[in-house]
Amino acid sequence: MSNSGLFKCLPDKLKVNKGKGVMKKLNVRNYVLVHGAWHGGWVWRQVADVLRAMGHTVTTPTLTGLGERKHLASQRPDLLMHVEDVVANIHLEGLSNIVLVGWSYGGMVISGVLEKIQEDVASMIYLDAFMPEKGQAVIDCVEPAAAGAFQGFIDQEKDIPPIIPLEVFGVDDPTVREFVNPRLVPQPFRTFVQPSTALAERPSGIPHTYIRCSGFPEPSLDAFLASAQGDSKFDARVMNTSHLAMLTDPRGLSEILANAE
Repeated sequence: MSNSGLFKCLPDKLKVNKGKGVMKKLNVRNYVLVHGAWHGGWVWRQVADVLRAMGHTVTTPTLTGLGERKHLASQRPDLLMHVEDVVANIHLEGLSNIVLVGWSYGGMVISGVLEKIQEDVASMIYLDAFMPEKGQAVIDCVEPAAAGAFQGFIDQEKDIPPIIPLEVFGVDDPTVREFVNPRLVPQPFRTFVQPSTALAERPSGIPHTYIRCSGFPEPSLDAFLASAQGDSKFDARVMNTSHLAMLTDPRGLSEILANAE
């Protein structure tokens, strides 16, 4: 299904008015928005529309085996393939001076992308995301209970179904849940066990932002926020919304993305 088709399915209360009242920003930028596990590029639709209405360029690549590319799960996607998905998207679009945004699992992906095309990246934004050190996998970053649940599928070499209810992520709006749930697909299990190729040190010349969504109580993400707060390369923010901030507060998130360094 195309992005336009997905947007037609979006309930009116979840749509963002692209005309009157849209924020203005003179500094035009190139945004690459990377989704998280179980989702697809469709999750960014509202935020992408707001940023484009401000004059920015936005791409929202869907990672192999997910979203409308779920039919490619047989290609045995792993973290490195997802990194290459984003790098290929950037090269195809001819982008440079990029604001690279990774949400949740997408933080694993953008960390690998930075290692490959550092010269094209102007800013890094982690949205309630994993922020791995070199050699860490998702399974190393999550809390023990989640790691145990994921490991059961990994041991059987089975892709991981969306086993965490949206309510746990802080999504209490039934309209959002009704929109998201039918679009979730299993996460390729190799993506959770392959070590990150993140740089050993974050480049001092590239601004970093970490955004924590307080509506999702998750100690591992709190630890990433604390790390960002103690690092002079980072601007650390907290949003009072769910883990799916792009759907539960798209306008607030768009403002932060547009004004981040």
